[in-house]
Amino acid sequence: MTNLVEVRNLRIEAKTDAGRLVEIIKGVSLDIADGEIVALIGESGSGKTTVALSLMGYARPGCRITGGEINVNGKNMAALTERERARLRGTDIAYVPQSAAAAFNPSSTIIEQVIEVTRIHGLMPPEQARKRAVELFRALSLPDPDGIGARYPHQVSGGQLQRLAAAMALIGDPKLVIFDEPTTALDVTTQIDVLKAFKSVMKAGGIAGVYVSHDLAVVAQIADRIVVLKGGEVQETGTTAGILSAAQHPYTRELLAAFEPKSRQIRADEDSGPKPLLRIDNLI
Repeated sequence: MTNLVEVRNLRIEAKTDAGRLVEIIKGVSLDIADGEIVALIGESGSGKTTVALSLMGYARPGCRITGGEINVNGKNMAALTERERARLRGTDIAYVPQSAAAAFNPSSTIIEQVIEVTRIHGLMPPEQARKRAVELFRALSLPDPDGIGARYPHQVSGGQLQRLAAAMALIGDPKLVIFDEPTTALDVTTQIDVLKAFKSVMKAGGIAGVYVSHDLAVVAQIADRIVVLKGGEVQETGTTAGILSAAQHPYTRELLAAFEPKSRQIRADEDSGPKPLLRIDNLI
């Protein structure tokens, strides 16, 4: 299987409030194969979002990439100009934020915002873009896929808005999508539905993904492999099944222990389903 993403010895530093430079990502290396979904896991401050954003060649204000290589689809993102990186964002690489509400303009219809990237990059004619958006709405199990695009962001639920944010990211047919804790604000049942929709569309399209989360119970629903980060360093990496059943690093085992109650809740919600109001057996 070919690697779409190859990160080697990535180093990123940040400037503190006192003006001192501190290395926050300390030699991280990871691979992501074509069509593979990899979760970056760790507590707050572990560096998972910083690593994910670096795949777009981006460092947040006060931070800068100081070393290593970030190869995405054969391009070293750290070596490109800002103009070259801008051409790839929304086309080769797309991003789904933690807050879908913040990603949408309340004064514009949903479909116009979902197809905006196709206009900016000249990817397809407007009518073709609208047709593609409706196809994505249907694939993401959104209600009324033919009509939901005419609504405004405040007229849909939080779970629906997260799926619409995914449609916005996917409409440019990217090779890699970065999900930055997109289900954190949702209840457990809605999380399950949204994660299933994400995974279904990603696998059907052969799209690779990076899923950022602090929650092992959530990534168990979507990821093929897990990379565990702490203090800007990789602590452990492995298949999702392998990590969940036989974690090797003590820090990974701590994360598993912290989220075991939620894992049980998710399994219970998946197993429960609607209960029949009336059952008839062997009626003659």
